[in-house]
Amino acid sequence: MNTDNWPPCIVTAFDLVGTRNLAASGKGSSAMVTMQGRAVAKINHGLPLHSHGYIWNDSVLLLSYMTEQNWSRRGFFAELDDFRSFLQRACGASIYAISVKGLAFPHNTFAPAVFDGQIAQQPRAVVLKTSSWAMANCFLIEKLLGHHRADWYIDSRISDGADLPVPFASDTIELLPKKESRRIDMFKGNIRPID
Repeated sequence: MNTDNWPPCIVTAFDLVGTRNLAASGKGSSAMVTMQGRAVAKINHGLPLHSHGYIWNDSVLLLSYMTEQNWSRRGFFAELDDFRSFLQRACGASIYAISVKGLAFPHNTFAPAVFDGQIAQQPRAVVLKTSSWAMANCFLIEKLLGHHRADWYIDSRISDGADLPVPFASDTIELLPKKESRRIDMFKGNIRPID
């Protein structure tokens, strides 16, 4: 498939830690509802370096097209770090994040539809604009490297040259679609770029 019209992107997945353990008490559902409400507000009224946000259960997925040569890695990582800190304070729980560079699906793959009677005039079907491979790679990184219990797992194509703190660990894994080896840097705590 020709991907010439697929725009470069960065996909970042955030996940609330420990909701399954809190399910029986109802605290897990409460934390998810809180996270969803806060994430919606922040995505709708902040995060200028991200184009779209998607929320389900205890997860948030952000899409950024900020990958040009002159984009501010410092501003990008500061925005991600602030968003994670904001959600952790709101939920009173830990959140980890995975960032992967990829190609987003081309714009206008499916004609947008507006249906009368839908809440806020939203269509019944929503196609995520995120890259299928970058999103799949987020889940692959979680599966293969989650045992490190990092707060951040970042594709080295994003972290290289970003003046981030020194990762506590790095590992190379094969990512989709071509099973190319990529280094994933892992961090604890905040990742705000070093001044």
